[in-house]
Amino acid sequence: MRRLLIVSTEEHSGKSLLSLGLGRAFQARGVAVAYMKPISYEVSYATGEPIDRDATTIRSLLSLEDDVHDIAPIPLEGPFLRETIEAGDRGFRQRIAEAFDRISSGRGAVLVEGRGFLGMGMSAGLSDLDLADLLGCDVLLLTRYDGEEAIDRILCALRLFEQGPSVLGVILKDVPLDRSYSLIEEVLSSFLADRGAEVLGIIPHDPNLRYVSTDEIARRLGGRTLTHFDDAREGRHFVVGASGIEPSLRSFRRTPEFAVITGGDQTDLQLAALDVPELRCLVLTGDQRPSRTVIDRADKNGVSVILAGQNTLATANLCSSMLDRFWVLPGPSLEYAVDHVRSNIDVERILEKARDG
Repeated sequence: MRRLLIVSTEEHSGKSLLSLGLGRAFQARGVAVAYMKPISYEVSYATGEPIDRDATTIRSLLSLEDDVHDIAPIPLEGPFLRETIEAGDRGFRQRIAEAFDRISSGRGAVLVEGRGFLGMGMSAGLSDLDLADLLGCDVLLLTRYDGEEAIDRILCALRLFEQGPSVLGVILKDVPLDRSYSLIEEVLSSFLADRGAEVLGIIPHDPNLRYVSTDEIARRLGGRTLTHFDDAREGRHFVVGASGIEPSLRSFRRTPEFAVITGGDQTDLQLAALDVPELRCLVLTGDQRPSRTVIDRADKNGVSVILAGQNTLATANLCSSMLDRFWVLPGPSLEYAVDHVRSNIDVERILEKARDG
C-alpha cells in the first residue's frame, strides 16, 4: 500500500484539490484509494457537530464509504497549542493512527492531506513531519510558484525532511505561461532533482480557478443574504463602487463575472450595477439595508444581495483574500479544476516512486 502525505510550504496552496485530482487519477488506473485529513483547522457546524467541509466533499466525489470521522478524525478549529501543552496531545496521535488503520484496510493507496502549511503544529508534536513519521508516509511537496522565493521554500522544506520521511518530489502550481515555465523545464527541474526534489508536476496558472461562490462570500463575511433564490453563483472579481456612477459603470462593464462592494445607502450605484449582465453579487457594507427596489430587481436578475457589517475597506480586503484560495465545492468549476491538475502532474511517476508496502 502506498502512503502519500501532501504538504505545502504556504497556506491555501491547493492540497485538497491535488488530493482529489490524484485520487481520481489513481482510481482511473484501478488503484483502490483512501483519503484522510488528520487535523482540520476549518470546520462547519451545519450538522450540529464539527465536520471538515472539504473532507466531506472529497469523500463524496471519490465515492468513498469510510466514516467521515475516520477521514477527518480531529476536526478542531484554529491552533490548539495551548490545549496540547496543558493536557498532552489528548490522544490525538492515537485517534489518527487508529482511523488511518481503518480507512487503509484493503486499499492500494492512501492520500493524506497535511496541515495548513509546513511546520504548523510543530510545537505540539503534530506537524507534517510528525504525521509522516506516525503514518509511515512518503511526502509530496506542493508549492505555489512565485519565482526564486518558491525554490528557497522548497530547499528549506528538504532540509526539514533530511533525517525523516522520504520526499517523492515537488509539484509547482500557478506557474505563469511565460519565461517562467520554460525556466522551470530547462533549468530549475534539474537543479531541484539534483537536490532530492524531482519535479513531478508543473501546473500552469489559470485565471478560471480564481472564483468564490456567493454563498461563501456571505458565510465568510458573516453577512445576511437578502435575496430569495437558492442557486449560488460564482464571482471572479470584486469591484469597489465608490467613485461616482459613471466611473463605476465603466469598471463594471469591463469586468467579467464580478461582485460590487459598496455602501448600503448607495442606491443609484446599486441600480446601475444591476443593469450590467455580468454582475453576480452586491455586497453592501455598513449593515445598512438597501431599498426595496434594489432587492426586487436583484431577485428578478438572480443577483445575490449580501448585507455586511464591516466598512467598505475591511469588506474589500476580506473579499479579495477569498480569491487567494481554491474552494472545493461540487460543480463544473471544480471538475474543470480537477482536470487541470490531473493533466499537469506525472501520475505514473508518482505511483512508481511511492513505496508499496
